[in-house]
Amino acid sequence: MITRYSFLIIITFILLSATSCKRQRIHKKEVNQVDSTKIEATKVEIIQNLPQVEIRITPKIDVQPAEIDFKYLNIKSKVNFTTAGESQSFPVNIHIKKDSIIWLSIVVGLEGARGIITQDSIIFLDRLHRTYYKFDFASLSKQFNYPLNYDLVQSILIGNMLIKKREMDEVSKQEGGFMIKQQEKNLQVENFIAEPSFKLQKLNASDSTGNSKMQIDYTNFLNINDLLIPHEIKAQIDAQQNGKILQTLINLQHNKIEILDQSPGFVFSIPKSYLPK
Repeated sequence: MITRYSFLIIITFILLSATSCKRQRIHKKEVNQVDSTKIEATKVEIIQNLPQVEIRITPKIDVQPAEIDFKYLNIKSKVNFTTAGESQSFPVNIHIKKDSIIWLSIVVGLEGARGIITQDSIIFLDRLHRTYYKFDFASLSKQFNYPLNYDLVQSILIGNMLIKKREMDEVSKQEGGFMIKQQEKNLQVENFIAEPSFKLQKLNASDSTGNSKMQIDYTNFLNINDLLIPHEIKAQIDAQQNGKILQTLINLQHNKIEILDQSPGFVFSIPKSYLPK
């Protein structure tokens, strides 16, 4: 049975001068009737005896992660997740209009649930119980203790960085690629960008308290229309709820990915007979 929590998990997933120097003091001495040539010689000697300071400028690392650009996406995936001792596996169809709408349908024989995510709201229908749920990102962010928004959900689904790279971000060279560290309010995000593809391969996100953590690994990239899209996405989410850490493990496998110029369809309506929950 597709539970309400299962669908929320999908949304959440589809839901982050240092060196001190001592100053050399030059003491003044009283000089009476000293020849000017001696004074000049003394000045030269002092200047020559100053320690040589080597200034090294660390070159700035300029890394531009490869992002997926599209108009519409049609994705067929299989989801496996485990949380609180419960494990479930089911297929999900996903339609995306870039930066606008994410449509989801969970089908097990018959359609068990359908959802739609926009920039300001999330609605899903529980067809098994003829009910519907409506959320906004502010309430979900509080529930999962993560700053959730539409852009984050879309980025996780397609393998783009949660926060677009900025001039202020810290970039360092590592074996096999680069690390981009970001800070967004109370969210800390580490992105590992692989070489030579410059694709996001792993990210770690945590809040400032350390009570909520998320790790995502992107693997098995597919070349579709000259764009590298991850075939498999694995995530571990540790979130504090009711004073306890709830761990959720998710494996999302994209079995089919289509980049489209025409809309794949976003049919969604709430039947009059459905009751709000």
